Amino acid sequence: MTIDVYFTPQEFLTRPPEGQFAVAVLDVFRATTSMVTAFANGCDRVIPVRTVEEALALKQSHPGALLAGEREARPIPGFDLGNSPGEYSRRTVAGKTIGMTTTNGTVALKTAEQAAKVYVGAFVNAAALCRKLTAAPLNIVVLCAGTRGLLTMEDVLCAGLLVERLAGRGGLSDAALAARAVYSDYRGDLVRRTMESAHARHLAAIGYGEDIGNCLRHDLFNVVPEFQDGEIKAPGA
Repeated sequence: MTIDVYFTPQEFLTRPPEGQFAVAVLDVFRATTSMVTAFANGCDRVIPVRTVEEALALKQSHPGALLAGEREARPIPGFDLGNSPGEYSRRTVAGKTIGMTTTNGTVALKTAEQAAKVYVGAFVNAAALCRKLTAAPLNIVVLCAGTRGLLTMEDVLCAGLLVERLAGRGGLSDAALAARAVYSDYRGDLVRRTMESAHARHLAAIGYGEDIGNCLRHDLFNVVPEFQDGEIKAPGA
């Protein structure tokens, strides 16, 4: 087994992994954290799409679906939900189908959809995700969503946490070693130091500073959503 980290979807496309592999897709601020929260609160399924137009078309074929997402971290006008985990309460999402489009997270998921397994990951389900990743004899790829082709610190940190917990299960790539080193350096003061990152500063500036600490909490949920055949579900959630 090998364990590799891709810091952006573009890197994944230009240097695709070899062999059979499982992918953990991370968009910590905030899409994958919101998805995991939704399933922990009883969501039935999430259908990720790339564009607002695709989301509106999905609503036509699934009239009862909630539309969710963001552009430039702000809610999309006319949608039911934005991209803050706190919006995905049990009262709002239990039993619901959610059509979601985000700037980076849903794009990363669609990029990885041909892998043998595609899991939705974040700090909030890291322990459960590691158990899932090691349950099958597949190479492991951690795919960071980044922001518009650039790496984001929060995704790298989460990748580093996963690598730290998976170390010993397989050979680590240089990218995996680098992510683990960054997480090890930040872990003692994770929230304050992550607040210095560009994405965190942007979220705080537009009124979503509370999301930062919420998205950095570890191991809150024992649920691992899986992306298959165009939709995300979480068996046993």
